[in-house]
Amino acid sequence: MDEVFYKNGLRFSCQKCGKCCRIPNGIVYLTEKDIKRIAEFFDLSGEEVFSRFTHREHKYRVLNEFSNGDCIFFREGKGCIIYSARPEQCRTFPFWRQNLRSQIAWDSAAAECPGMNSGKLYSFEEIEKILSNGKDT
Repeated sequence: MDEVFYKNGLRFSCQKCGKCCRIPNGIVYLTEKDIKRIAEFFDLSGEEVFSRFTHREHKYRVLNEFSNGDCIFFREGKGCIIYSARPEQCRTFPFWRQNLRSQIAWDSAAAECPGMNSGKLYSFEEIEKILSNGKDT
Protein backbone atom coordinates (compact mmCIF):
# COMPACT_ATOMS: atom_id res chain seq x y z
CA MET A 1 0.00 0.00 0.00
CA ASP A 2 1.29 3.45 -0.84
CA GLU A 3 1.91 5.60 2.19
CA VAL A 4 -1.02 7.92 2.83
CA PHE A 5 -0.71 11.39 4.28
CA TYR A 6 -3.13 10.54 7.10
CA LYS A 7 -1.18 7.53 8.40
CA ASN A 8 -0.95 9.27 11.81
CA GLY A 9 -4.62 10.19 11.76
CA LEU A 10 -6.56 13.39 11.24
CA ARG A 11 -8.48 15.67 13.55
CA PHE A 12 -12.11 16.61 13.10
CA SER A 13 -14.87 17.91 15.32
CA CYS A 14 -18.10 19.19 13.79
CA GLN A 15 -18.63 22.84 14.70
CA LYS A 16 -22.23 22.75 13.45
CA CYS A 17 -21.48 25.81 11.32
CA GLY A 18 -23.50 24.44 8.42
CA LYS A 19 -20.97 25.17 5.70
CA CYS A 20 -21.25 21.59 4.47
CA CYS A 21 -25.06 21.94 4.51
CA ARG A 22 -25.00 25.03 2.34
CA ILE A 23 -22.96 24.05 -0.69
CA PRO A 24 -24.45 25.46 -3.90
CA ASN A 25 -25.38 22.58 -6.20
CA GLY A 26 -24.56 20.16 -3.39
CA ILE A 27 -26.43 16.88 -3.53
CA VAL A 28 -27.06 14.54 -0.61
CA TYR A 29 -27.53 11.03 -1.93
CA LEU A 30 -29.70 8.80 0.23
CA THR A 31 -29.53 5.13 1.04
CA GLU A 32 -32.38 2.93 2.21
CA LYS A 33 -30.84 3.09 5.67
CA ASP A 34 -30.93 6.91 5.51
CA ILE A 35 -34.62 6.89 4.56
CA LYS A 36 -35.39 4.53 7.43
CA ARG A 37 -33.41 6.66 9.90
CA ILE A 38 -35.18 9.87 8.81
CA ALA A 39 -38.58 8.12 8.89
CA GLU A 40 -37.97 6.94 12.45
CA PHE A 41 -36.77 10.41 13.48
CA PHE A 42 -40.01 12.02 12.29
CA ASP A 43 -42.23 8.98 13.00
CA LEU A 44 -43.20 8.80 9.32
CA SER A 45 -43.39 6.06 6.73
CA GLY A 46 -40.69 5.72 4.12
CA GLU A 47 -43.19 6.87 1.49
CA GLU A 48 -43.90 10.02 3.48
CA VAL A 49 -40.17 10.73 3.68
CA PHE A 50 -39.92 10.24 -0.10
CA SER A 51 -42.75 12.64 -0.84
CA ARG A 52 -41.92 15.32 1.74
CA PHE A 53 -38.14 15.48 1.77
CA THR A 54 -36.68 13.88 -1.35
CA HIS A 55 -36.72 13.82 -5.12
CA ARG A 56 -35.17 11.77 -7.89
CA GLU A 57 -31.91 12.93 -9.41
CA HIS A 58 -31.39 10.60 -12.35
CA LYS A 59 -31.45 7.12 -10.78
CA TYR A 60 -30.77 8.36 -7.24
CA ARG A 61 -32.97 9.43 -4.35
CA VAL A 62 -31.63 12.74 -2.94
CA LEU A 63 -32.60 15.25 -0.28
CA ASN A 64 -34.55 18.30 -1.33
CA GLU A 65 -32.91 21.66 -0.88
CA PHE A 66 -34.11 25.21 -0.53
CA SER A 67 -33.98 27.50 -3.58
CA ASN A 68 -30.66 28.95 -2.31
CA GLY A 69 -29.13 25.43 -2.23
CA ASP A 70 -29.24 24.95 1.55
CA CYS A 71 -30.22 21.51 2.80
CA ILE A 72 -33.87 21.39 3.84
CA PHE A 73 -32.81 20.25 7.30
CA PHE A 74 -30.39 23.12 7.94
CA ARG A 75 -31.57 26.00 10.14
CA GLU A 76 -29.55 29.14 10.76
CA GLY A 77 -28.46 29.27 14.37
CA LYS A 78 -29.44 25.63 14.99
CA GLY A 79 -27.57 23.66 12.35
CA CYS A 80 -28.91 20.31 11.22
CA ILE A 81 -32.31 19.69 12.78
CA ILE A 82 -31.97 15.94 12.17
CA TYR A 83 -28.32 15.67 13.27
CA SER A 84 -28.82 12.34 15.08
CA ALA A 85 -30.58 10.93 11.99
CA ARG A 86 -28.50 12.65 9.31
CA PRO A 87 -27.70 10.70 6.13
CA GLU A 88 -24.57 8.58 5.82
CA GLN A 89 -23.03 11.06 3.39
CA CYS A 90 -23.26 13.74 6.08
CA ARG A 91 -22.09 11.36 8.84
CA THR A 92 -18.88 10.53 7.01
CA PHE A 93 -17.84 14.09 6.16
CA PRO A 94 -14.99 15.13 5.93
CA PHE A 95 -13.61 11.60 5.51
CA TRP A 96 -14.62 11.39 1.86
CA ARG A 97 -12.27 9.89 -0.73
CA GLN A 98 -12.10 13.21 -2.57
CA ASN A 99 -10.80 14.92 0.59
CA LEU A 100 -8.39 12.09 1.40
CA ARG A 101 -6.69 11.69 -1.95
CA SER A 102 -3.90 14.07 -0.89
CA GLN A 103 -2.77 16.54 1.74
CA ILE A 104 -3.61 19.32 -0.73
CA ALA A 105 -7.18 18.03 -1.14
CA TRP A 106 -7.59 17.80 2.65
CA ASP A 107 -6.18 21.30 3.19
CA SER A 108 -8.45 22.71 0.49
CA ALA A 109 -11.53 21.26 2.20
CA ALA A 110 -10.22 22.38 5.61
CA ALA A 111 -10.02 25.96 4.34
CA GLU A 112 -13.84 25.86 4.17
CA CYS A 113 -14.54 23.73 7.26
CA PRO A 114 -13.55 25.04 10.70
CA GLY A 115 -13.95 21.57 12.25
CA MET A 116 -11.21 19.99 10.19
CA ASN A 117 -7.78 19.82 11.84
CA SER A 118 -9.27 20.39 15.28
CA GLY A 119 -10.92 18.30 17.93
CA LYS A 120 -11.00 14.50 18.02
CA LEU A 121 -8.09 12.62 16.50
CA TYR A 122 -9.32 9.89 14.15
CA SER A 123 -6.74 7.14 13.72
CA PHE A 124 -5.77 5.76 10.33
CA GLU A 125 -7.80 2.64 11.15
CA GLU A 126 -10.89 4.67 12.07
CA ILE A 127 -10.64 6.67 8.84
CA GLU A 128 -10.26 3.50 6.79
CA LYS A 129 -13.32 2.03 8.51
CA ILE A 130 -15.33 5.15 7.69
CA LEU A 131 -14.17 4.93 4.07
CA SER A 132 -15.35 1.34 3.91
CA ASN A 133 -18.73 2.50 5.25
CA GLY A 134 -18.31 0.61 8.49
CA LYS A 135 -18.65 3.34 11.09
CA ASP A 136 -20.82 6.35 11.76
CA THR A 137 -19.13 9.53 12.96
